Parts: sequence; C-alpha cells; structure tokens
Amino acid sequence: MFIITVFLLLSTGLTVNSEIHSLRYIYTAFSKPPRLEGFHEFAALSLLDNRMIDYFDSDHPTKVPKQDWMKERLHDDYWEKGTQSRKSKQQWFKVNIDILMKRMRQNDSDVHVLQWMHGCDGETQPDNTLKFKRGIDRYAYDGNDFLSFDVVNAVWVAAVPAAEPTKRKWDEVQVLKEYTKGYLENECMDWLNKFKNYGEQQLRQASPPEVFVFAKETKIETNMLTCLATGFYSKDITMNIKRNGRVLTVEDELMSSGVQPNDDDTHQIRNSVEILRSDSSKYSCQVIHEATGVDVEKVWASDRSLSNGSDSGVSSEIHSLRYIYTAFSKPVGLEGLHEFTAMGLLDDRMIDYFDSDHQVKVPKQDWMKERLPDDYWEKGTQSRKSKQQWFKVNMEILMKRMRQNDSDVHVLQWMHGCEGETQPDDTLKFKRGIDRYGYDGNDFLYFNDTNSVWVAAVPAAEPSKRKWDGVQVLIEYTKGYLENECMDWLNKFVEYGKTDKSSPEVYMFVKDTNTETNVTLTCMATGFYPKDITLQIKKNGRVITEEDGLVSTGVRPNNDDTYQTRDSVEILRNQMSAFTCEVIHSASGVHINRSLGHGDTAIDPGNQDPSPEKEVALHDNGEDTV
Repeated sequence: MFIITVFLLLSTGLTVNSEIHSLRYIYTAFSKPPRLEGFHEFAALSLLDNRMIDYFDSDHPTKVPKQDWMKERLHDDYWEKGTQSRKSKQQWFKVNIDILMKRMRQNDSDVHVLQWMHGCDGETQPDNTLKFKRGIDRYAYDGNDFLSFDVVNAVWVAAVPAAEPTKRKWDEVQVLKEYTKGYLENECMDWLNKFKNYGEQQLRQASPPEVFVFAKETKIETNMLTCLATGFYSKDITMNIKRNGRVLTVEDELMSSGVQPNDDDTHQIRNSVEILRSDSSKYSCQVIHEATGVDVEKVWASDRSLSNGSDSGVSSEIHSLRYIYTAFSKPVGLEGLHEFTAMGLLDDRMIDYFDSDHQVKVPKQDWMKERLPDDYWEKGTQSRKSKQQWFKVNMEILMKRMRQNDSDVHVLQWMHGCEGETQPDDTLKFKRGIDRYGYDGNDFLYFNDTNSVWVAAVPAAEPSKRKWDGVQVLIEYTKGYLENECMDWLNKFVEYGKTDKSSPEVYMFVKDTNTETNVTLTCMATGFYPKDITLQIKKNGRVITEEDGLVSTGVRPNNDDTYQTRDSVEILRNQMSAFTCEVIHSASGVHINRSLGHGDTAIDPGNQDPSPEKEVALHDNGEDTV
C-alpha cells in the first residue's frame, strides 16, 4: 500500500501551508490479489493534513482508527458503520474494475489497479472554523489519470478516451453531480472541521514550546540576538524580547518570522534584533503560550556567548534535492511498477529518472538536458546500474535475516538528499539532510546528521546500524555528502532551473450571478513558470482590492510543473467595459493588459488548467455517513 499511495499523493501536486487543512479518502483496488508484501486486494485510508487517521483493507476487513483522538472521540457505531461502508465500496470497486477491463479488452493475465481519491481543503477563518477552499474527486486506472470532477462547473472530465462512456453516463445524472458537489463543499467540510478540532484538543494537551535565546555575529560591532520558541501547539503564542524590562518593537528594528509550521504538526516562531556588542543591558526573552499554561522568561547569558549552531528557522525560501530509489525482490507484474526505479526531485519536481526495464538515466526537465553534458548522463546511468545491483544484494541479505522466502514480493527503499535556505547573495545555506531507508513500507534505518550516527527504527536494522556505525569513513562521507556535495548540486540545479520559463496564458471572462444586474468578472493566468507573478483587476485604472470584494485563489500548481492563479470580483453588468486585467510575469518578460471584447470572449475557457482542485473521479454514494 505504501508505494501506490505515495505515488498517488505525489501526482496531485497538492501544496500545504499553515492556514490550509485537508481531508482525503484514498481507495486502491487490484483486479486480483497482488501477492506483494504490504499490498492488499482492496485498501482504504483517510488522511487529515496528510496524517493517516483510519484504515481498512481486504485482509483485515475492519475500519480502525490510526490516531488516539479518533478512537477516543468517535463511538463504536461510527466504526461499525464505517466498516460496512468500506466493505460495500470493496464490492463496488470489484464490479467496476471488471467493467473497465472488458471495456479495454484486457484479460486476467495481468494485474490492474483502480484508485479513487476524494476530499476537501479548508482555509482557517478568524473564528478558527474552516471555509471551503477546494474539493477533489478523482479516479486513476493502472497509474494514470482516468476521470475527475470539476467542482466549479459541476461536470465530469475524462482524462482518456476510455473514460468517455463513464463521463457521458454520469453527466446525465443530475442528482449525482449535485450530490458530489454538495458533499465536497458541505459534508466533507463538516467532517474536516470536526476532525481538525478533535486533533487540536489532543495536541493542545501535549505541546508546550521549547524556548532558546542565542546570538550570532553580524557585523564587526554588532550581534543578532534571537529568541526562538518551537514545538508548540496550538499556534497562538506571545513572544517578547525585552531590554532592561522594556518590550522591544518594530521601532527598535525588531524582526519576527511570525508563526511558522514545523513538520510534526507543531509550530515555531523567532524574533530577532541587532544589538551593539558593547551594550551591557539586560536582554531577556518572554514566551507565553496559554494553551499549555507556559509563561517563561529567559535571560541572555551575561557572558554574551554566541551560538555556533545552524539556523533552523522555517522560511518560504527553502529548496530541496531528493533522490528516491525503490527495489522489489522480484518483478511485480504491475503496470507502471518496475523491479528497480530511481528518480531525482528538485523542489518535488522530477528532474531525472531511471528504471530496470529501460536502463538509462534520462532528464525529465529541458534545462537538465540542455545544461548537463552527455558524460553526466553516461556516468549517471552506470551509477544507477551499480545501485540496482547493490539493492539486489542487500534485499537478499534482509530477506535471509528476517527468514522470508521468495513466495512474497518485498520492497526496499532509500531516500537521501538535502534542503537549503536562500541567503542574501542568492546562494543556499545547508538547512538539513536526510538519508533514510524503508523496508516493506516501514521505516528501517536512517542517519542522524547532527550526531553522526545511524538510528535503527526496528530490531531487524540493529545489525546494519552496528556495522555502519563502526565504519568511520562511511559516517564522514555520508555527513559530508549531505552538507557539501548535495548542497553544491542543489545550488547548481536551482540556478539552472531559473532558465526554465513558461509564459502565462491570460483569460478574462464573466459569469452570471444570482442577481440579474451583476456578473462575476474573473482574470486567470495559467501555464506559467516560475511562480512569481503579478495579477491585478483594475476599474478605470484603479487596482481592485479585497475591500472591493476581490477573491483570489493565490498561486497554485498545475499538474505539468507550471502554475495558475485567478482573481474574481462581482461587478455591475453595465460596467464591464470599465474593467481590465493586468498580468506581469517578469521571468518570461510578459506584461499584458487585457479587457473584455478585445480578442477575448466573455465566457469561461472551460477550466482547462489541470490543477489538483479541478481533478475529479468515479462515484458511488460518497464517503461514510454517520
């Protein structure tokens, strides 16, 4: 289940920030038992903000909670009804996968897979409730997009010709379209609000902040004094830096990161101020976190010792480079899955790829092909082939260690790479490294970069940990690679990628509203890269703002590594000619001013952007109702 789920989630291009929460339901069904360790003929799971909250599979046909608060807050009848719903969906998938196989003239010699993902995203409001932001209802067959629901226009969208019969049939069922749209925008949001509140109550009991005060040299005569609080939940917190008891403000040139998310559902914040090294005043850091009853004040040490640790803050200028390897113990016989695969990801965009059936490392971005010479790809191919053999040998070692035989298929995975934070000179500074192994979908062994030791996640990994900890040169190489060589490549790839530019397509259109005298005017830009863009709706030259009722999606990813954004505002029908749309995309040199009636049609161009929030799926009667 691990591999299939990971690839499906990666394909959505979903972005998460601290003010957006998501609820997803993911179903995976095979045409016959796949005989793979950790894979089941049918499996269903629920994700809240990408954390699994419940699970069901055909070998253990009971819907079970995966978070303590799910078990504590939801009664037995919820799980009983949920189990019956999952069993019903298992039968629905079995029927429909048979239909699809017949439609595509496929036989039983191969294993085929049908997947469904649906759910909703909500944006936090001032009263801590969530407002619907987008819905997703999407089907995939044999690893490829198949059918999806366009929530805005309430129509099904066929991704391939084989999906056209289903699209036509479902588009004719008005009640199905109304139910799907209503479920995503209302019922799903009710559950998302409820689950979010349940989870917050649990976290609130156990997540007080850790507080640190330190300074770093900046100029010859000054230090940057920083107060850091991290690991807290909920996010409401008060932080003050004081000088001789007086709270410093922005007038004292105080700088604040604001509250930022960590990777474990907690938060962090840091405030900083530049001070003279000769200043003998008493500086302290006060942190108040009412949810956990924390009220502490730490004084900066009088010896003015400086921090020599790395800056661990979170910012929007983080870039990452990852390499992911996946090896099966024998050929799996599933469409799209190879005995061995390797891929490179820059900021979660695939930049190169290799698999055991094609045996060549190839570029997946034009700039990779243009900027790197042939010998880079030749050496990379040889390296990938060598790693394929390494995985084969180590897979056999692990199977013997765990007394496993060849009757089942097992999977070994490795992910390693680095993250860098943008500096004032536009270079990247090492932020953290990752070197982690998984076996049969579970954590196995990983490298603790800070302490330079290997950490065994399970008892079966202890022999590897002891052996690798005993090879000092391996520890030094791993740490050096993550902090230096990986960062060199990350800097280089980020710089190369800046030449990758796509101009935006710009549309301006109107739609009727419930009021006869009004229309909704929309300006949309799509297909652009990089994502920095300016989009403005103007009335007689004046920029329309939120005070005028402007609603913006913000910049969102498409499924082809480009981006889109759209702004909308409700206006009087007889004033349409006064409005224009301005789009500036500096990277591609685009500066467009557009108005209705000048080469543009006053209709929606069909939501042709392939963004995650427009993707949709096949349906039965929705998610569990309790």
